[in-house]
Amino acid sequence: MGSLAISPVCVGVAPDVDRSVFLWGLGGGVKLESPSIIWAVTGGDSTIVIDSGSGSPEWVTRHHRPFRRSPNQEPRVALQAAGIDPDGVRLVILTHLHYDHCHNNQIFPSARFLVQRAEVEYAIAPHPVHAEVFEAPSRGFTPPWLATMDRTDVIDGDTQVAPGIRVVTVPGHTPGMMAAIVETDDGPYAVASDFCSLYENWRGFGPYKRIPSRVYVNLDEYFRSFARLAAITDNVLPGHDMRVLDKAVYP
Repeated sequence: MGSLAISPVCVGVAPDVDRSVFLWGLGGGVKLESPSIIWAVTGGDSTIVIDSGSGSPEWVTRHHRPFRRSPNQEPRVALQAAGIDPDGVRLVILTHLHYDHCHNNQIFPSARFLVQRAEVEYAIAPHPVHAEVFEAPSRGFTPPWLATMDRTDVIDGDTQVAPGIRVVTVPGHTPGMMAAIVETDDGPYAVASDFCSLYENWRGFGPYKRIPSRVYVNLDEYFRSFARLAAITDNVLPGHDMRVLDKAVYP
C-alpha cells in the first residue's frame, strides 16, 4: 500500500443555501454555496470512491433546491480531470442515502457499493419530514440507489474496507450515517459527509463546541457520534463546505 490521499471532486453547487440549514438553525440569513462532492481515495491497491453526488441540475432543481453544474463538473468529466477513471473503480462507499450523495452510482459500472443496513431500512420508509431528501417511495420517487442494489453490500457497523480505510458508524443525521476513516501520512482523516456539512459543525460556532445539522433523526446519537469521532481524529473533512475545495488533495 502506498501513501493514501483524499481528493474532493466537485460535481455541482447549490447556490444561496442558508447557513442555518447546516448549523442547527444558527447563523440565519447568511447564504452559502453548497458543493456536491464525490471523494476519491488514491494511493492504495485501487481507487476507492466515497459518495456519488447529486443528480442532474434539472432533477435537483425541480425536486429539491436550485442547483447548477458546469460542463467540467459533470461527474465523469470531473473525476477524469482528477485522474480517476470511473470505469476502473471497484468500491464506492455510500455514507448515507440522501439524494445528493447517491445519485450517480451508474457511472461506476464495475463497482460494488457499501451501505449500512440501518440506512437502507430507514431510507425505504422514513418519517414523512425526511421522505423528500431520501427520495422515498412514499413521495412517489424510485430511489436511485435501488438500481445498483444487486451490486451493494449491506453491512452492520464498523468495517475495515481496505488497507488503511475503514468505515465507522456516526448516526444522528441519519440512522445509518457513516464516516470513512483514511489513514494518511498525516494521521487519520475522517471524510464526514453530512455528519459535518461545514467546518463549523466540527469546530463549533458561538457558544457551541460541536453543532449538529438542522436535519437529523436523533440528537442523542448525534452527540454521541461527535464524541466517538473525536476519539479517532480531529482531521475532519466536511461534506458541503466550499472551503474544502481549496485543496485538491488531502493531507
